[in-house]
Amino acid sequence: MRVAFGYFKKHFLMSDPEIAARRRAIVDCAGANDCALVAIFIDELETAPEQLHKALRALMEADDVVLILPNLLHLAAAGNPLQLRQHLLASHVEVLLSEVPKQAGRTC
Repeated sequence: MRVAFGYFKKHFLMSDPEIAARRRAIVDCAGANDCALVAIFIDELETAPEQLHKALRALMEADDVVLILPNLLHLAAAGNPLQLRQHLLASHVEVLLSEVPKQAGRTC
């Protein structure tokens, strides 16, 4: 079973139910991909990217690992999210997204 770590950055005025839903989505994603979720790292606005750096260190210390994010924008605090994802993939870290991407131009 692969080891997984979750990460997300809180946004301004994020409510407790939103935080719980984001955590649940990461847990569900880990389960759906047969991963053992070890930890979820959560950055506050004022501390970012401290927890992201801790998550990245944990990923580099383990074998056969997965990083679960709501979406790639949560990597932006550490630089270009696409480049960071490519670097992680090159380092044998699979990156999974726990949220379904919203389509541009759709309204509810």
